[in-house]
Amino acid sequence: MNLDDMFELYESTKTDMKFFTSSDVRMKILMSLNDGPKNLAELRNDIHLSSSTILHGMSQLQGKNIIMRDSGNYCLSQLGKMAVNKLVDMMETINTIKTCKDLFLNHEVDCIPEDLIRDIGYLNNSTIVTSTTTDVMKPHRVLSELLRDTSNIKFLSPVFYPKNAEMFMRTIEGNGELDLVVTSAVMDKLEETIGTEKLQKSIASGNGSLRIAGNDLKISLTLGDEFLAMGLFSTDGSYDINVFLISKDEEAISWGERLFKHYKYIYKEFNI
Repeated sequence: MNLDDMFELYESTKTDMKFFTSSDVRMKILMSLNDGPKNLAELRNDIHLSSSTILHGMSQLQGKNIIMRDSGNYCLSQLGKMAVNKLVDMMETINTIKTCKDLFLNHEVDCIPEDLIRDIGYLNNSTIVTSTTTDVMKPHRVLSELLRDTSNIKFLSPVFYPKNAEMFMRTIEGNGELDLVVTSAVMDKLEETIGTEKLQKSIASGNGSLRIAGNDLKISLTLGDEFLAMGLFSTDGSYDINVFLISKDEEAISWGERLFKHYKYIYKEFNI
């Protein structure tokens, strides 16, 4: 969408956006009804406002065909369900940007595909782990602890960290799945640390795969059975070892799976 189209779209929707977001009462009614149909007493219990205030807000929403009344209960219309879905998405996106600013600010984000940028709100329940003066390697230490408790690993990275190689070795020896998308430089280090024969055996057994990425890869992503960890390059071109995004949230992990698949299918499978 070009700039003129965006301006035109804004002009045609700004009044409707204000309608949804400028009233706490309307927003809370929508969020409450998103949980299911409710009567006035249940809405009052959720929102903690007077009946007259709630009824006024509902009247406004009914006028826009966003909610409807059915057998004494109020519920979202089909239009309302779509609207609330996108409003929740917007709130999650804003919260992600706010809570994860240490990772995204002054870091390369062009490495994340547009469809995943649009779904960045999936990372809403993530934690940013940063280095401290007394624990410089804290992000990598936290990742190593997570790797100890997982049987299967997906690893996308242009960066080598020796502790990770130890965890990869444990995965191979435990017959877990090891799915790698790494640069040739990282692959050389893995062969040196783990051993070419063990990597070959893991891949041949069907418990692993290997793809060699280009040197333009600017993201580090690790997925375990129940976690996601992500690091980015600074805008100056250097990898930032001082900050990781960590999440155990199902939506975040599914987002990470999509990101991994995006890169996995760019590169052909590589035989050692």
